[in-house]
Amino acid sequence: MKILNIIFFAGLAISPAIAFSQNLTPTLDQDFDVCQDRPLQPEWIDKLPSRDAFKGAVIQMIYRAQGYQRVVEAEECSCETRFPTWEAAVQQFNDNYLSADRNRLRDARNEYRTQARELRDSAKAICEKANNW
Repeated sequence: MKILNIIFFAGLAISPAIAFSQNLTPTLDQDFDVCQDRPLQPEWIDKLPSRDAFKGAVIQMIYRAQGYQRVVEAEECSCETRFPTWEAAVQQFNDNYLSADRNRLRDARNEYRTQARELRDSAKAICEKANNW
């Protein structure tokens, strides 16, 4: 048991040193490759209690799918089209999943993930032409 404790605490001491030496310091700055002025995710999503964090993941997936869908439908990839405000995604979540249980939220996230995957290649082709990917 003592050996396990020593190994555990040694690992705790070494891990920060490795992270620091590899420059893995977390940052709050949002530096995007494209569309620097895109709307940031609402701050409250990051602050959801851990028991509700899954709700934030669903909203993020709705947002991604909606952005790709807008690009494909408009056949153009301006920053405003690809990265709209978060209001529509939050409203979609509130209208359909606000009181959903964890299983329904998991299913919703998977549905929107599938939708995003299906639209991604088409959206990417359009956005690459606009140097927005």
